[in-house]
Amino acid sequence: MRIMQVLHQGSGSGSVTSTLHLSLGLARTGMEVVLVCPPGSEVEALARASGLIQVVPLKLEPRRHRANAAGLARLIGDTGVELVNSQSSRDRGALTWLGLTRRLEVPLVLTRRQMPRTFWLENWLASRVATRVVAVSRAVGDELVRRGTPPAKLRIIHNGVVTERIDRPVSSGDVDRWKERISWDPTRRTIGIVSRLKDQAVVLQALPEVTIPVRLVLAGVEPEKQLLPLAMNVPARHAVSFVPFTPDILPLYQLLELVLLPTRMEGLSQALLEAMALGKPVIGSAASGNLDLIADGQDGLLVAPMDPRAWARAIEDLLQHPERAAQLGAAARRTARETFSLDRTIAGTRSLYQEILSR
Repeated sequence: MRIMQVLHQGSGSGSVTSTLHLSLGLARTGMEVVLVCPPGSEVEALARASGLIQVVPLKLEPRRHRANAAGLARLIGDTGVELVNSQSSRDRGALTWLGLTRRLEVPLVLTRRQMPRTFWLENWLASRVATRVVAVSRAVGDELVRRGTPPAKLRIIHNGVVTERIDRPVSSGDVDRWKERISWDPTRRTIGIVSRLKDQAVVLQALPEVTIPVRLVLAGVEPEKQLLPLAMNVPARHAVSFVPFTPDILPLYQLLELVLLPTRMEGLSQALLEAMALGKPVIGSAASGNLDLIADGQDGLLVAPMDPRAWARAIEDLLQHPERAAQLGAAARRTARETFSLDRTIAGTRSLYQEILSR
């Protein structure tokens, strides 16, 4: 079986991590995988370093469906793949164009990793061209159906946690460097959000209601106009640290007592999966892919997405009751490593490809 994975992003997101390790896992099962990704990108370097044999650099430009489609059409013909799986938006648009112009001669799978924001007609056209549409959570799947995807074409295949990213030793020196980076001090409990800009504002708005002094680490975002005024106005008992995106986030998890994910648009968060797999107590918004990941009160807490008081109560509850937090963390570890294992994701994807090609 010879398949092509296409990704227009090069680094800095859970989608890139998920696609890369799905590709590597499929290759380990004996499939021939051609990974198309941006030239000179982090994902290209990682794929080559990990031993993926066929890595093809191709830059897909924004709003240039026809030019992108022409480049992908040449690659499909040159590589002789039997199936193409689109993993991100620009390649989805280009491959949809190929299908609409009857130049796509192999089955197309569209993987949707975020809550869809495409217009109804755009989504309807893409799903008509696709042989199957993969959603990484039920919430993503439900929204795709509302936007015109035929339920018969939809398949839910959850992201899997990439344990090789987190099951490695962390030195005391690495932790000390992170302590310096976030201005850690022992007088405050350390909690954090590891995410690109989502709904971090609601947690900042919750801090005045949290009586226990905390340091909130916002990893993955720069101080910017939306968040900086809120951070500057938190009570003096609290502190806020902004940390720009960095791939080496593992030492930070050693310092976090709680990991939060206040988002309404996450398909199925790789960062939240990693926190759970590390046994961290997690609090997530009761929205989007978090509803697939967290069973409220069993392996984490779910709170109303944009309710600062609800966030404050949940944070304070777990900080005041460390035994309960530890129980939730242990259950989260089991959930991430068993229910959301990468092996399950690979097996489900391989099974889908075999089903399509057998027809």
